[in-house]
Amino acid sequence: MKWKHYSLMVLCSTLLLVSCSKDGSNGADGTNGTNGTNGKDGANGTNGKDGANGKTALTRTTKEAPGANCKYGGTKFETGIDANNNGILDDNEVTATQTKYVCDGAGATYSSWIDVNVTDTTFSNGVAVNFNHIQIIPAPTLTTDIVDKGIVLMYYRSKDSTVVPIERDGAYAITDLDSAGTGTIFFNPGYVFKEKKISFLVRTYTGWNTYNRDELNKNGSAVRYVLIPGMTQGRSIADLQKMPYGELAKLYNIED
Repeated sequence: MKWKHYSLMVLCSTLLLVSCSKDGSNGADGTNGTNGTNGKDGANGTNGKDGANGKTALTRTTKEAPGANCKYGGTKFETGIDANNNGILDDNEVTATQTKYVCDGAGATYSSWIDVNVTDTTFSNGVAVNFNHIQIIPAPTLTTDIVDKGIVLMYYRSKDSTVVPIERDGAYAITDLDSAGTGTIFFNPGYVFKEKKISFLVRTYTGWNTYNRDELNKNGSAVRYVLIPGMTQGRSIADLQKMPYGELAKLYNIED
């Protein structure tokens, strides 16, 4: 009986020691399992409703009177969104910060077409020294200010009414028909000017001076001058001379 009690005490002590001992280290993670098969795609959703139509941008142009925006007048370009969809750019739809102006050139004065009537002459110096014929043309609107700061242009209208610019120094020759319309005349035109006066200059070729001069005077050709006060912003005399006469006439409202 004593032995049994002793054995039981030993057993309990052993259990107590075992139950109170420290936990061991965690074991290594196991290998991941194989991924499962992807499921089927779901059905497409219903299409959404179309959005409302966007607004249209519009532009309108109006004539701009001479004033602060354009010294000599021009065209006003206004843009904006057609908020009420009426196809018209209304005043309350204009985006003021986007308004632009295309301004006309300075007001030009010009002569009528003047029949060519050159006479023989001799020059001793200056630009005119290379010419041997002259026609003095009064120009009452050619002021000192235009001479100093403006632009003076000159044009030649041939027998068949073709209009070409005249270079001041006579660098380019012109070919025209004679008075009968069957022969040809050759000459280099040029011009010089001072206040109130423009001199149309002609250089003809040795041996044909008289013939070319006489035919030029009676073949129906003519010249015209155009005076532009001040310098036109963005345009030099070279730019204007390169411009076809028709465009220049439209720009400055020149009437034939």
